[in-house]
Amino acid sequence: MSTATGRALDGLSVRWRLTVTYTVVAVVSAAVLLAAVYLLVELAQPDTVVLKGEPAELPLMRPGDELALREALDEQRADAVDTTLRSFLVWSAVGLALMAGVSVAVGWAFAGRALRPVHTITSRARRLSADSLDQRLHLDGPRDELREMAETFDSLLDRIQAAFASERRLVATMSHELRTPLANQRAVLEVALADPGADAATLRHAAEVARGQAERAQRTVDALLTLARVQAGAETSRLAPVALEQITGAAVDATRDLEGAAELSWQVSLDPATVTGDADLLALAVGNLLHNAVLHNVEGGWVRVRVAASVGSAVVEVANSGPELDPGSVEALTLPFRRGGRDRTSSTRGTGLGLTIVSAVAEHHHADLRLRARDDGGLDARLALPLAP
Repeated sequence: MSTATGRALDGLSVRWRLTVTYTVVAVVSAAVLLAAVYLLVELAQPDTVVLKGEPAELPLMRPGDELALREALDEQRADAVDTTLRSFLVWSAVGLALMAGVSVAVGWAFAGRALRPVHTITSRARRLSADSLDQRLHLDGPRDELREMAETFDSLLDRIQAAFASERRLVATMSHELRTPLANQRAVLEVALADPGADAATLRHAAEVARGQAERAQRTVDALLTLARVQAGAETSRLAPVALEQITGAAVDATRDLEGAAELSWQVSLDPATVTGDADLLALAVGNLLHNAVLHNVEGGWVRVRVAASVGSAVVEVANSGPELDPGSVEALTLPFRRGGRDRTSSTRGTGLGLTIVSAVAEHHHADLRLRARDDGGLDARLALPLAP
């Protein structure tokens, strides 16, 4: 179709566009066929009439009579052919008009039947909302393009429902995490203010406890902001070659200054390995793995750190001693505010977002993060990143 015709169809519904397209194809095809028949009939007519028969069967003619007869027959034949062709054209036009009407009706019916699954998808999709994301299209019928589209839409709803559930869970646990230090802070201040005989030492103790709870809330907010920055890393990060052993070594030096890290036994092995990524985000991920290993360790425990290059990937391994973990709930440690399969609602250590941030960094770098509970207690964390070209 021409551009002008295409613009004219833009204002029509899909059903009307399919109907018009079907009608135009049918009518044009029929018109071409009739035109071919017309030309064949016209070209098949002889230019002159040939008189056939035995001389005895022909009437006695004077010289020149045969030529006049042939001319008269030619004129009669030409008139008959013209009349026949005109009738053919008239009835062909009538037939095309009838065919156009029938094509519109048939095209409208077939277009409606073809688009019926689309209407089903549209009507069911309109009924969906944030409170009914558990509903699915479940389109029946042959396994064609429309059913494939419906199944793709259902899988999209699965991901959206999971995202909504994760967001609601995060909001609930985050609210509890922020409410707990604020409630503790308010309680200790109210107790101090309600005591008319409180001395300077009592008030100072209350102020120190309130400051500690405020710092706890601030760490949680900072971790949430960091998580948001990491999850938006596709827009903000700068990818470049990164020496993984260098940022891991710097992270180890920084982690050893944490409280309780000096009492642990450290084993560090750093082989050269260069990856492509955001140096700040990778340093944050490795630092969180080390911080988690120190924070959830036991007295007199150990931490083992290893960087190695294998075929096509560089691996950071952080293993630590610690309390026994349920192997079935280890994967849940990457969820916000989780520790050992339990919500971090009663812990005053850490923010509960360390491994969540590591998981977000790994996803951004197309890396593989694996966690495994050790048989003798503790955790093995393995972060594998693609090597730089």
